[in-house]
Amino acid sequence: MPLGFHPDLGRLPGDAVGGSAAAGRPDESLHYGLGPKAVRVSLFTHDLIVVGAGPAGTAAAIAATRHGSKRVIIVDKAPPGRDKVCGDAIGPEGAAELVGLGLPGLLRAQERARSFRLTSPAGVSASGSPPVAGYVVARVEFDARLLQAAIAVGVEFEQLRVRSLHHEGGGTRVGEKLTAPVVIGADGANSVVRRAVGQPANTGKHLAVAVRGYAPTPAGTDELFIGWDSQPGGGLCYVWAFPLASGVTNIGYGCASTAAGGGRARLVRRLAELLPDFDVAGTELAGHRLPLSTWRPVPAVGNVLLTGDAASLINPTTGEGISYALASGALAGRAAATCTDTAGAVYMAELKARFGGHHKRMARIYPLLDIPIAVEAAVRACARDRVVFERILELGLGAGRLRRRHLLRFAAAAVLPQRVSAPRAEHD
Repeated sequence: MPLGFHPDLGRLPGDAVGGSAAAGRPDESLHYGLGPKAVRVSLFTHDLIVVGAGPAGTAAAIAATRHGSKRVIIVDKAPPGRDKVCGDAIGPEGAAELVGLGLPGLLRAQERARSFRLTSPAGVSASGSPPVAGYVVARVEFDARLLQAAIAVGVEFEQLRVRSLHHEGGGTRVGEKLTAPVVIGADGANSVVRRAVGQPANTGKHLAVAVRGYAPTPAGTDELFIGWDSQPGGGLCYVWAFPLASGVTNIGYGCASTAAGGGRARLVRRLAELLPDFDVAGTELAGHRLPLSTWRPVPAVGNVLLTGDAASLINPTTGEGISYALASGALAGRAAATCTDTAGAVYMAELKARFGGHHKRMARIYPLLDIPIAVEAAVRACARDRVVFERILELGLGAGRLRRRHLLRFAAAAVLPQRVSAPRAEHD
C-alpha cells in the first residue's frame, strides 16, 4: 500500500498541507518532498465514482476519462448484461451525443429507424420520415456496447449495491472502500444517490408508470409508432411500438401515476386494446417508472451530481430519456474531470444552459395533453405540414424548439382544411 493512501477513509482531516487547506478547505492529497518537484499523492481511491451503468453513467465515465480523469470507476448493483426496461428508441440527438463521446460506430446501419407514425386519442394519424434517422436498439445490447466502450478507454467496473453515501475528508465514500472527490448518480428512477442527498422523488402527474415487453413483429410493420391516449386523471398517457432489427417489437403503455387507477392490469389491458395486431397476451411484460422533467430535483448537491432518470430528465410528452441521459452524463463527466473542486456548480450551470429553455417549453406544453382537442389539433397539423411534423418529433425525441414561424404554421395546419406545403430543406 503506497505511503499516505488509505482506501477506507479517503482524505484524512488534518493530514494535508497546502493552499486549499490553509484556506479552510481540506485538500484531497498529501505532498511529499520539497519545492516544485514534490510528489502529490491522492488519498482517494478514484478521481470519479459513477453509480449506475446505463447510458448516463457510461457517458459520464467516458467523458471524464477523455477529459483527463485517470481513475474512473462505474459501480452497478447488477452484472453487465441485465435488461433495463426502456422503449429502446435513440433519436438523432442521442446519436449525435455518441459521436461527441468518440463513439460514431456504436450504432449500426440495420438499427436505423426512418419512419414514424403518430396517432391521437380519436385516431387522427400522421406519418413521415425525419430528416435525420433515429435508431432502435435493445437496451441490454446498447448498455453492453457502452460499457465495453468505457472499459476500452480505461474505466473500471465493479458490481456493487450502493445503499448510502458517506461524506469524508473533502470527498465521498461509496460502499466500504471506494472514495472520490466527485460522485455521479446515474442509478435511474429509484436512485439511491438522489435519496442520499435529500432530494425527493417525483409524484403525481410528474411521475409516469409503464409496462413494456418484446412481441413478434407482425408482417409489414416497420414504422415507429407513438399513440397518445386520454384517461381520467390526465397527464401523459401513451402507447408505443418500436420494431427492432431482430424481428421483435418493443411494445408498451404508460401513463401518469394520477391516471394509473387499476394498476398494472389496466395498463396491460390498454396496451392490448391499442395494439390489437400484437400478441400482448403472450408477451412477458415488465414495469418501470418514468420521473418526468416537469419536476426535477436539484441536479447537484455539493460534488454529488445527478444525471439521466436520477435527475428526472425524461421527456413528458413521449417518455424519451436516452438522449437526455447521454447529454447529462457527458456534461457531468466533463465537469468532474476539468473542474473537480467546483464540479457541482459547473454542471448545474451547463445543464441549465443546455436544457433550461427546453424544460420551460415542455412545462408549458405538458398540460395540453389533458386537452383532447389540443392533441387532436397537434396530430392533425403534423399530418398536413411536414415542417410541423418534424418539429413535433424534435420536441418529443430531444431538446427541440418551436419558433414563432413554426407556431404560425402549426396554427394554420391545425385549422385549415387544405394541406400546407412545406419545404423539406428548412432545418434550423
